[in-house]
Amino acid sequence: MASEQPNEVKTNAAGASTPEITVETALEYARRAFALKKYEQAVEHYATALELQTEKHGEDAPETADLYFSYGKALLENAISQASVLGKEQPENGVEVEEKPSGTGVDGKGPVISFSGDADEEGVDLFGQAAIAEEEAGDEEDGEGEDVEPEDDFNAAWEVLELARAIYEKGKDEGDEIKMKLAETYIALGDVSLETEKFDQAITDYSEGLAIKTDLLPISSRQIAEAHYKLSIVLDLTSGRLSDAILHVEKALESVNARLVELRDGIDGKLLAAPVQEVKVNIKGKGKAVGSGVHADAVRNLTKGQMEAEIKECEGLKEDLALKVEELKTTPNELTESAPAMAARALDAELNTRPISVPGQPAVVNDLTSLVVKRKKKPTEADAPTKRRADDEGDASPTAKKAKLEGNAQS
Repeated sequence: MASEQPNEVKTNAAGASTPEITVETALEYARRAFALKKYEQAVEHYATALELQTEKHGEDAPETADLYFSYGKALLENAISQASVLGKEQPENGVEVEEKPSGTGVDGKGPVISFSGDADEEGVDLFGQAAIAEEEAGDEEDGEGEDVEPEDDFNAAWEVLELARAIYEKGKDEGDEIKMKLAETYIALGDVSLETEKFDQAITDYSEGLAIKTDLLPISSRQIAEAHYKLSIVLDLTSGRLSDAILHVEKALESVNARLVELRDGIDGKLLAAPVQEVKVNIKGKGKAVGSGVHADAVRNLTKGQMEAEIKECEGLKEDLALKVEELKTTPNELTESAPAMAARALDAELNTRPISVPGQPAVVNDLTSLVVKRKKKPTEADAPTKRRADDEGDASPTAKKAKLEGNAQS
């Protein structure tokens, strides 16, 4: 038995024994570091936990999906914080901080809109803290990350979250909880694409996540409001999508209004009893409650004090979203012409040259007739009368030429 002791306790260089690191202890350290916004440490601990987990279950096992998700979120937050420290992502952070002045600010103008007040689960709460994490990331403990390129963490975050998405996608038929995790993973992938300015991909992922959440959650869920708002941000940053951006901000506002109605009904005791959970039996013969944990943000799960506090929060969200709607609606009408075409037109007008064609845009024809100043033609050999106008010899007859030559000889 004594020979087995070294496997349970590790000894460091100083001879002191330390408990062996397990998946559970690594996860505990990682979550603590993430909560303290020490994202670099969180990344290291999640990596350790993931390594131990994959050794035990394999890389594609369902047991690793949650770890992939948490690890990907830590990588994303670390990349954002490093970018802020290095000053490489200021425009993007500006958009997130001001474009999310509804929940993810822009320019630092106005309050950051947070939709996380209704979620108690770790996964949902992590999403809700995204905007706050960006603003406070500059308070990171040390500058060791200066040697790390944020782009590397963004790429790593994307790849890890994609692994989580693939696993959740395979198991989505097992229950609503897996579907919700899949939706959250799509939202996280959209966050990565938004930060790296891959707006088309961000629109795709946000839309996928929103579609799943819309099927699973009532309109009064603040997760619905958050998903609509994030989608509106990237649409606002995409040429020609202003009207769509306005639509999704209005839907976010509609969701917050529905939440307020439900909260007030909860305080007045008008909420209906929670529906009895349906139990489905999967192909393996295991029963599972449908939607257990999915509706963790339901008003009926809150105390009266929590409802009152959230009403104040939602009133603030309502005001911010209403202002955002007005801001977008007063934005100058978008030009139907693309930026390259506009640049080509301006250059063409400046140089008075032939139109510069841009793929996908109709050719521009400028009529410069009124601007042309007519000038005398330069003499050419083909225009004999003009060429010889200063020389009277051109109009003289042969007799006159002869008389002139004789006169010159006599003189």
